[in-house]
Amino acid sequence: MPEDFAPGCPRPAPNPPARASRLRSLVPEAVGIRLFRRYLAGLAPLSLGTWMQLVALGYLTLRVTGSPTAVGLVGAADGIPAIALALPAGAAGDRWPRPAVLAAASSAMGLISLGLAVAAGTGHASLAVLVPGAILLGSATAFDAPTRQAMVADMVPRSQLLGAVAVTGTVGSLTRILGPAIGGVLLGTAGAAACFAAMAALVLPYLVVLARNRWPAPERRARTGGAMAELLGGLTWAVRHRTGRSVLAAGWVLGVLGVGYMPFLPVFARYHLHGGGQVLGVMYSVGGFGALAGGVTIGVLSRRLRRHTLLIAAAPLYGASLFTLTRVTSLPEAVPCLAGISLGFLAANSAMLSTLQAEAPPELRNRVLALYALGYSGGGPLGSLLYAALAAETSLFGAIAAGSVMVGAALLWCGLGMRLGHGREAPLTP
Repeated sequence: MPEDFAPGCPRPAPNPPARASRLRSLVPEAVGIRLFRRYLAGLAPLSLGTWMQLVALGYLTLRVTGSPTAVGLVGAADGIPAIALALPAGAAGDRWPRPAVLAAASSAMGLISLGLAVAAGTGHASLAVLVPGAILLGSATAFDAPTRQAMVADMVPRSQLLGAVAVTGTVGSLTRILGPAIGGVLLGTAGAAACFAAMAALVLPYLVVLARNRWPAPERRARTGGAMAELLGGLTWAVRHRTGRSVLAAGWVLGVLGVGYMPFLPVFARYHLHGGGQVLGVMYSVGGFGALAGGVTIGVLSRRLRRHTLLIAAAPLYGASLFTLTRVTSLPEAVPCLAGISLGFLAANSAMLSTLQAEAPPELRNRVLALYALGYSGGGPLGSLLYAALAAETSLFGAIAAGSVMVGAALLWCGLGMRLGHGREAPLTP
């Protein structure tokens, strides 16, 4: 039998360049951009603190008031500014340097969290304090969320946006796993004040990254209309752009009826699962595993994945998982539901967000993304108010179950519209 190599001579290892090439194909191209990696390094601590604070705010509200309606009220207070400030927040990121807008918003978050820590630590965290605190946090978030998303599109080429969004979502998923778990431990040992204080401290790395790097400046056109025309620029584009219009509509349904259930997780943990802060932390964390798996998968497949296919797959997964969650009565039953909800949300959000980032003109991108952020920042609290109102007339989780069906239908409609109305969208490759 012929031999390619002399007896006793070791066969050479597989071609290292070929192996390295295969490994690189599994990593989203956006990760190779140094500025993007630095941005993620600053964003991760901020996201970690945000999840810790989210757990603490809902838990503290329920402990102070004992009222599920009050939990919904605080959740709504966090989103009211997103509705009121959506247009000026979007215009700010298109008119002024985005790093400066992000630095101002995150600094405000840190100071507000510090104030909540003092109130909780001194026993003054009444509903009269928590509602204004949530309003102030929501005001800062209104400026932060769309500008942060627009920054990604400034750093990353259009062909790499889906992978970049997936990587950002993966970082968010990791912090979603760790943040609530750490928050749950702190709630059980040091109290809610420790969670708020941690959030104030974790803002600092983000500010350092924003200050110590040079950021690309997108092209900005001269103002051609009055102040009102500038505020409405993103909305005007969305109304005239078929894809933008359908994505925003589906995103708002997802925000109002989908995200709107989240403030009631403390109610679910207490009355359905008969648990306290640690069970609540597990519930938030477990959902992060589903989103983490989804983010990694989408990132690996981003070179070949089509956005409309991703959205069509996410629709039934999200709707069915949220519907089933409203019917379970134990933590082991809730775990796969929470993972499915998070995976479905990340997939749907990645598909819709990358579509808007790619389609919106650079000079309007921040305003368009502010309208999208309005769906989950402002729409979510509106959904919380809606569910709280329905809870007085019918079952709270029965109302959420009905909302889950509508969310699944809206996402499916948007995905099919993207597929049928645009001639089988091509993959996001150069």
